[in-house]
Amino acid sequence: MGLMIEWSWRIEDEHKILAGSWSDEELWQPLFDRITRSKVIGVSLFGRLPEVQLVFSNGLYLCSMMTSDGDPEWAVFDRRGGTIKSVGVRDGILHFENESAVEGGFAV
Repeated sequence: MGLMIEWSWRIEDEHKILAGSWSDEELWQPLFDRITRSKVIGVSLFGRLPEVQLVFSNGLYLCSMMTSDGDPEWAVFDRRGGTIKSVGVRDGILHFENESAVEGGFAV
């Protein structure tokens, strides 16, 4: 399983924003390292137009934060088995897809 965030994002702890997609890039790697050494213990949606938040066992949070026109640009996907399942946002509401994996691409 995985999460794709196309646009803006931020990493928080309980009290503040530690870094985000508009922060200096040298702040990113230490936080990415902390996240990859941790476990996801929660996933939630928030906002009138759904954004996604991951909660990690080390007390960090990763949040999508779309800052442009259109829909929030994130997707959660599951490539296990012969079907690729995903959920994202289309026209302001959750959109679910199932695709069968085939050689050289995908068949819907």
